[in-house]
Amino acid sequence: MNIVQSFIITTICVLGLSITSHAQFFKQERGLDLLDDGETQIWLPAPPPPGAIDWNILIDVETREEVVDDFIQAIPTFPAHVKVLDKTTVKLNGYMLPLEAGDKQSHFILQAFPHSCPFHLAGGPGGYVEIMADIPIEFSYEPVLIEGYFQLLEDFSGGVFYRISAARVVKQK
Repeated sequence: MNIVQSFIITTICVLGLSITSHAQFFKQERGLDLLDDGETQIWLPAPPPPGAIDWNILIDVETREEVVDDFIQAIPTFPAHVKVLDKTTVKLNGYMLPLEAGDKQSHFILQAFPHSCPFHLAGGPGGYVEIMADIPIEFSYEPVLIEGYFQLLEDFSGGVFYRISAARVVKQK
């Protein structure tokens, strides 16, 4: 991963933590839950087709802040229902966030929610997955169903908790 991609992924993580903090504030202070399926929901995650992971499973991760090499990192504690996905082939439906210019992407971020603000990512750091595709995937603003090898990452310095490698697009019926 080059320094620009590392910077972009780290920025996404920091901004993702920001939106999670805002959502927690609204839940605690105003009684509004912006991240669940209640009526006050502002954004909805990409719907899981049959056989795909529901984004709520990945978003359900507790984090703690830790200073590593003078940088604050979010360190996750993965629940058991997330740990069982490690090193398995999964399907995940989401919105593409390109890391480079171009119509086709082989390395990008798949997000639970549509990208609507350059400063915030809904769902926190559990709401996006790094995608590594062997064959570049055509960019789309619509949800894309991805299948590949799911990994829980152990190095969080890039701001990512999850990766899907050997990814490919699955055509939805």
